[in-house]
Amino acid sequence: MKLKYLGTAAAEGYPAMFCDCENCRRALKEKGKNIRSRSQAIVDNELLIDFPCDTYYHCMINDINLHDIHNCLITHVHRDHLYPVDFLYFKNGFSHPAPDYKLNLYGSIDVEKIISELPSEITKYLNFVKVNLFEPFKAGKYTVTPMKAYHGTENPYIYAISDGEKSILYAHDTDIFPEETWEYMKNNKMYFDLVSMDCTEGAYEELNYHGHMCLGRNVKCRDRMLEEKMIDEKTKLVLNHFSHNGIHSNYTDFVPLAADKGFEVAFDGMEIDV
Repeated sequence: MKLKYLGTAAAEGYPAMFCDCENCRRALKEKGKNIRSRSQAIVDNELLIDFPCDTYYHCMINDINLHDIHNCLITHVHRDHLYPVDFLYFKNGFSHPAPDYKLNLYGSIDVEKIISELPSEITKYLNFVKVNLFEPFKAGKYTVTPMKAYHGTENPYIYAISDGEKSILYAHDTDIFPEETWEYMKNNKMYFDLVSMDCTEGAYEELNYHGHMCLGRNVKCRDRMLEEKMIDEKTKLVLNHFSHNGIHSNYTDFVPLAADKGFEVAFDGMEIDV
């Protein structure tokens, strides 16, 4: 499998709009991998993960034709992960999809509520599939398991994705995983070849709120996963979903700090062979 990071920022992008903080000023000046769009990823150029407002931009610069994509996992309903306004461009005159085209959207009941509010001329091209916690399902050739996240919506998910040979844990947006998720992974003897982990707040050791992670919390997750034999020294550990509010969160600053703890740092366009 190949995982490609199309966007790697938190909701406001990096640098953030309207912001005059030092991190944003430096990112604008240094550019390169310090510039991040809203988080989205794709597996093998087939399985899309999330649908933020930067989806159009991601498709243009990564040679992705959305008409060729039929499966999309939605982690949760915050607008930087599900931007339903863009689905309105299915409307006749704005696009000309094949009559039998369907985009399968997999997600929680939260996603269903949002999709159900779209007009029928739009939803005829969308096939919403409600997926339940800890119940594996098929999305194309992949077996996907939704697991409980710790984040600021009613039903946020993280996803385990397997092609039968390799497995990815895509853990955005979430704090340290809830106990139900730890227990499920342990009881089902899950092993991951790649773990992509939320690191919204950069190099902080700890935070004064819950819902996201920082490097200190990433280390705690990694250590428990090692202890529970969910990962080993061969597992690729990647940090993703960065905010300018994080300490030392510019790419150039954070890479050596993360490497010292055994993590790679995602950037827009980064592709990893699993």
